[in-house]
Amino acid sequence: MIIRAGIEYYIESKKLSHYANDKNGNFSDVSRSFDMQGQEVYVIIIGEATSRLHLGIYDYYRNTTPLLEDMEDELLIYNKVISPDTYTIASLTKALTLGNYENPEAKFEGSIIQLLNKANFKTYWVSVQKPAGADDSQITNLGLGADKSYFLNIKRAEGKTIHDEVLVEKLDKILLEKGNKKVIFLHTLGTHVDYKNRYPESFKFFNNEIPKTKFKKEHIYKEINAYDNAVRYTDYIISSVIKTVKKANAHSCVLYFSDHGEEVYDDIEFSGHFRDKLRTKNVYEIPFILWRSENYKEGKTMFPHLDSKYMIDDLFHSMADLFSIKAKEVDYTRSIFSEHFKERKRIVGDSVDYDNYFK
Repeated sequence: MIIRAGIEYYIESKKLSHYANDKNGNFSDVSRSFDMQGQEVYVIIIGEATSRLHLGIYDYYRNTTPLLEDMEDELLIYNKVISPDTYTIASLTKALTLGNYENPEAKFEGSIIQLLNKANFKTYWVSVQKPAGADDSQITNLGLGADKSYFLNIKRAEGKTIHDEVLVEKLDKILLEKGNKKVIFLHTLGTHVDYKNRYPESFKFFNNEIPKTKFKKEHIYKEINAYDNAVRYTDYIISSVIKTVKKANAHSCVLYFSDHGEEVYDDIEFSGHFRDKLRTKNVYEIPFILWRSENYKEGKTMFPHLDSKYMIDDLFHSMADLFSIKAKEVDYTRSIFSEHFKERKRIVGDSVDYDNYFK
């Protein structure tokens, strides 16, 4: 079984490797449905292992998102978004490509980065995740399709923990570069295990408090506190990105979502996100938050669908819509931002009907 899985992973990685060299793909009839005048800056923040349940802005009992809540009237907060799977590769190779549960092989047929390149955007992939290894190289292949790719943890000192704020520092520099149409993907470490390493000392907010949990053990209290501190740090990162983009005074938006959720002693005595070993909704339910500049709002009509059921294996189409891109391969009925959006059955993992399973 392990050998077979290793072979399958190797084959899929080889198939995905073409994204690193084929910048434009084979998209047909690519155009802009609305071509904004002036500078455009769009940022996609890809979270990691962040459960919607633990965000204050989604009514979590703790104050884990104070900065986002301060700007809540500027945000579109989507309430029923899930991931198609419980680990990064399975989720993002769908979210960032044409792949979905109906047609998983389509993940080899085109990525959102290729579509953006073909639509004459300047694209950036900036990551603090490791660029190579069993958990990362398939996503790296997608990221290498951008005009410029940066992996900020390659040269860090041995044993030194990197934090997501380096992404904001890099974003500052990218915004100073030439180019009127930029899309920047920021791939974070988010709230990935080990939680206590995901935030600096200054974000140790929940320390000796006893969190609300039915599992009464000291090590569990510490784990939940560390996770909630990591969420609070993520709140800081998202708000910092929004503030940075605001200063560009461009047609702009910032989209934040997590690749998958996390179980942190919420429903069962477990923390993590292992495929086929865990069937709690917390590993699928993710935050999905959009900020738009005022001139973006004036230029493009949005149909929010804040309470519609949505799964991010259709994110390719939603991002194309967000950037006003049309193509033969783009289907706006799969875009949660479109007036034509249609809810569909949500199959997670390989075969589980999410909405029936978690009634």
